[in-house]
Formats: sequence, structure tokens, C-alpha cells
Amino acid sequence: MNTRIPLARRVIAALLLVLLTACYSWRPTPISPQTLIPAEQPSSVRVTLTSGERVTLENPAVRSDSIFGLTDAGVVGVASEDVGLLEVRRFALVETVVLSAVGAVVLGTAVELIVYCTQVEAC
Repeated sequence: MNTRIPLARRVIAALLLVLLTACYSWRPTPISPQTLIPAEQPSSVRVTLTSGERVTLENPAVRSDSIFGLTDAGVVGVASEDVGLLEVRRFALVETVVLSAVGAVVLGTAVELIVYCTQVEAC
């Protein structure tokens, strides 16, 4: 038995995959790293240093007066006094709703085009 997945289902699956990956954004937090990281245990934080450089730390941990985490270069430590801004990835409701609405319109248009092309056999 040959089970082929229709093109419309493949288009829907691809669009849903794109939509589901775009639901988070970096949000600044006023809470100090020494309070935030042990309490929330985020998987990653983005630190903007007072020099303007940005560093994303995976699996951050606070030890003494520094934040440690993994980067592409290995384990990196940042002194708390060098932190200008701390950001955490949070769910972005407004962006998700807008992106979902746009995705639904694109998806509906794609399905209609596929149905039309299948019926007419001219595409």
C-alpha cells in the first residue's frame, strides 16, 4: 500500500514548524543576575556588557560575583559589575498572534492555490 502525503499537508506542516519556532524573544529584566538565575534557572541569558559587547550564556550559573555559562568559545565568566543589561528569552504573545495570523493567511492562500492547480491541472 502506497501512502503519499498530499502537498497541502506538507505545506501546512512546514508553516506550522516555522510558526512554532518564532514564539520567543529576548526581554530585558530589571532583576539582578544573582536573584534571577537561581530562581528561574533559565536555559540561556543574554548579557550586554558595559562595553557594549553582547554575550549569550547557555546554562548560566552564579558564583560569587560572576555569571558563568557556556558559549561557542567554552565556559565564560562575566563579573556582575560588567553587566549593563541582562535579557532572558520569554514567550512573546503579541508577536506570536501576529505571526500566526499572517501564517494562517499564507497557509489558506497556499491551500487554495494547490486545490485550484489540482483541479485545473494547468499549474
